[in-house]
Amino acid sequence: MENHPKYKLYKQLHPEWSEDQIRTAVGIDMSAENEISRAGSNIDPNDPDLIRRIIEGARAWLSEVLPQVFERVKSFFDQLLNTLTSWVQKGLQYVVDLIGTILGR
Repeated sequence: MENHPKYKLYKQLHPEWSEDQIRTAVGIDMSAENEISRAGSNIDPNDPDLIRRIIEGARAWLSEVLPQVFERVKSFFDQLLNTLTSWVQKGLQYVVDLIGTILGR
């Protein structure tokens, strides 16, 4: 994964982040790209259903591809999904910012 362009990008943007934080961000980023590709160009980035699918997609990807990382960040995804309505208006950038805050403990 260290050779993945998204991994390199997040590593450069956030050198203080742990491997779990970077891999979580990569998962969310990749899931967002997949959902946007599926939905087409006429999407609402603040659509709660779209954001839920992105979060659930990233969660599933981490669970399947990086299960050890997923076990350590599972509660982060649970918290995101449980509080979706309270933060959805802030958008996906807010989620990326939370990676630094919540997973940075």
